[in-house]
Amino acid sequence: MRTRLAPLVALALAFAAIATACGSGSTTSDPYQIASSSMKATWSPVQVNVGFEAKDGATSISIAPSALAFVADKAAGTGAVHVSIPIGSLGIPAATLAQVGITGSTFDLDVVYDGQALYAKSPIFATVLTMLLTSSGDLPTGDLAGWLRIGTKEDLAALGSLAGGSGALPSFAAPSAGDASALKTALQDAGITLTLIGTERRDGADAYHLKAAIDGTKLLASKMFDSVSRTQIDQMTTAMKDITLSADIWVDKVSSHVVEIDGHVAATKDATRTATVTVKLGNPDGSVSTAAPSSFVEVPLKSIITNVMSLIGQGLTGG
Repeated sequence: MRTRLAPLVALALAFAAIATACGSGSTTSDPYQIASSSMKATWSPVQVNVGFEAKDGATSISIAPSALAFVADKAAGTGAVHVSIPIGSLGIPAATLAQVGITGSTFDLDVVYDGQALYAKSPIFATVLTMLLTSSGDLPTGDLAGWLRIGTKEDLAALGSLAGGSGALPSFAAPSAGDASALKTALQDAGITLTLIGTERRDGADAYHLKAAIDGTKLLASKMFDSVSRTQIDQMTTAMKDITLSADIWVDKVSSHVVEIDGHVAATKDATRTATVTVKLGNPDGSVSTAAPSSFVEVPLKSIITNVMSLIGQGLTGG
């Protein structure tokens, strides 16, 4: 189930996010009013933690939300990602991981964008950069397992310009928050139905608990997926026949902020095969810094791109 359901878990999470968490407080029993208010409630800076749990009969994997976190500060134009996933959760042999430099008990990755440059740190980078840059003579000196500066703001803008307009990735037209009635129509037309379960304590505060029932086939046929190719839609629609989708959403009663989304996937023919992605949102707790590291190794971004493209070209031509 890891290989078959994992992409669909991510898809279920996207559906749940479409329902309420795109973005005041109010007291209401209308789930669509709660969702509408939540989509209008801005939140910056915000910290997001993501966890994952999957079961396939007697086999299960679990990654706590603390293992993956990111912080975004729209006003400051900064962001950061911290990943520390237990090796046992990856299902990859230790010998294979050792080949890319992962020898500890966790897979670690940190990425920081401080508004001026992008920095990253992970044990795998030393191995990957050595493989990519040694033959061209562009391998930088220094601790490649420490902080690396991947590129400046200008470097990344230039790279984005080269990749812009390619249309390689589909876009999704999330419904506008509008008023509660308009949002209800838009969501139900897309196969998403919201129900208010009640009020619960979440992270020390009162929160509305919404349940989202998702008709995957109807969702894929809606205008939200107009930019996706027909072939992709047909493939996803076929996959949808084997699963059911749903989500639980908690919305803070005072701020109208979405504080948690749990996206669920379950196999229709085997109740022992399930997966859940948990997304928790809150104020930054200081565990993920958006400050640039004090020291780093400069990485030749252009050389990396050139060498990667060369390898891709060799693969395509069989060279």
